[in-house]
Amino acid sequence: MTTLSTNQTGELCLTLRGEGENRILTTLRRWPHWQRVAIERDPADANRCLAVTLIAAPAFESTIREILKRSFNLTFPEAGGTSELAAEEPVPGRASRKRR
Repeated sequence: MTTLSTNQTGELCLTLRGEGENRILTTLRRWPHWQRVAIERDPADANRCLAVTLIAAPAFESTIREILKRSFNLTFPEAGGTSELAAEEPVPGRASRKRR
């Protein structure tokens, strides 16, 4: 589940949980406007990541919302909230042809 929120200092937080959100992380992680990243680890297994939160200045909120909407069809209420990422559509395979 993907969460868009604002923290106490007014920064925009995009929290990604689960393997399904890896495609969002892959797309957005190198965006230069992230100020920092917070990683939540499993208390029972420190090698297991439970969530990744990307943090940006509030000035980039409209850009982030637009990227999430256009690239992943994710929309959030104005005050923030959670949105469920739809399953990734399978990439159509190339039809094989038999040559005679």
